[in-house]
Amino acid sequence: MSGGRQRLLCVAVLGLAACVQPDQRQQAEFVVAEQNIDTGPALALDPGNGVGVGIDYTGDGHWGLSTACDTRVSGEACLFDILVSADGSEGGISGADGADLEAGDIILNTDPYAIEIYVSTGNDLDTVTFDTDPGAVVRFSTLLYAPLPYAHRDPNQDWSDDPRIISWVGDGALNWGAPTNPVDLAPDQP
Repeated sequence: MSGGRQRLLCVAVLGLAACVQPDQRQQAEFVVAEQNIDTGPALALDPGNGVGVGIDYTGDGHWGLSTACDTRVSGEACLFDILVSADGSEGGISGADGADLEAGDIILNTDPYAIEIYVSTGNDLDTVTFDTDPGAVVRFSTLLYAPLPYAHRDPNQDWSDDPRIISWVGDGALNWGAPTNPVDLAPDQP
């Protein structure tokens, strides 16, 4: 190819690159959904038969979070990484405690307003309770390894932030799946 034709081709290619519009989805601001959570009703997860993170609020600032896995179906444990934060709460998050946690499951108090929960869940439920100011809005950001709906784990898969695994009782109904992940949950009563 002659030098003149080669330069023209490069200019044409560079001209096309300059005309490409940026992806509008990347420029849109992400808005975290705020949903109501009813005070009192506990959410019942089915250990070993489905993947999920169930959240409940019993009132007076007492929260509970449980994880379940499809281990009876998949033969594998689910790995969860959950960040819980209450930035608008004067008292932050306190009293984080685990029930039915296995060796290696961790609750980290990352700062006075957040806890991070790392759990591996099999045929049981892993449960964490914590306290906030009564009525405080709490943000839940949940990651699951490997992405749904895969039944077996692939080491090349990444963590999934699929909002469909987050559930709670709100406005008198079971909410199975959040509109966003993270999601903010606002108690209907303090």
